[in-house]
Order: sequence, then structure tokens, then C-alpha cells
Amino acid sequence: MRRLIVCWGLALVAAATFPSRMTGQNSAAPAREVTFAKDVAPILYKQCAYCHRPGEVAPFSLLTYKDARPWARAIRQAVTTRQMPPWNADPHYGEFRDPRRLSEHEIATIASWVDGGAKEGNPAETPPLPTFTDGWQIGEPDL
Repeated sequence: MRRLIVCWGLALVAAATFPSRMTGQNSAAPAREVTFAKDVAPILYKQCAYCHRPGEVAPFSLLTYKDARPWARAIRQAVTTRQMPPWNADPHYGEFRDPRRLSEHEIATIASWVDGGAKEGNPAETPPLPTFTDGWQIGEPDL
């Protein structure tokens, strides 16, 4: 009987000291919804639109929600595995200027957008489309 009382006492102390994972989950504010317009478009415009726009090397555009939405799961897969944006420089051999890599925060934002249903959000919050120079962009050839 004494052993039973000691075990119950330890269980109560443990329960009071180490609250369950469920405690406080409902009291926390829900995470803000990630949308294309407010969160994803700025990333795509900065990191992806250079190639993913009409007339460029990528096979599809990512300039609008209508363009990007059908590719949402593929985009998530490509960025979480770091296939996109392509950057084959080995970081073990020095620092590179202007690396074409997504930050962990940018990857998490895109993944959250897809996992949350790839919602558009308020189209008025979409930033202006980036502008690009047409034609040759790496300087005038010498020959």
C-alpha cells in the first residue's frame, strides 16, 4: 500500500512539473495564413522569375498566381530538396557573391503556402511584377 501511495505521489509531481504537450496549444495564437500575394510572390519574383517568365529558359512562368498554382506541389518539392533555384557551387570551397539560393525562411514559407492549400490571398497585396532587360544581358561582346 505504501508503494502505491509513493507511485501516485510521484505521478502527481511529474504531472505538475512536466505539463503535457497539449497544455497551452489552444491558447497560442494561430499562425498567420501564408498566401501567394503577400508571402510567396516576393520570393518568386526575387529568386525565380529571372528564368521562370515568358520567353526564358524555364518551362513555365511563375509571375502570377494563375501560373504558379498548378505547380505548387512541384515547387515545394524542388525548393525543399534544393534543386531550385539551381546553384551548383560547393559552399565548402569559399564564399560566392550573389548566390542563387533560398534561405531556410524562404523555403519554409513556400512549404507552408503549399501545405496550407496554396491560397492566393488578396490580389491587391501582390507586389508589382519585376522588370527585366530584354536581349543580351552580360555586357557587349568584344567580337
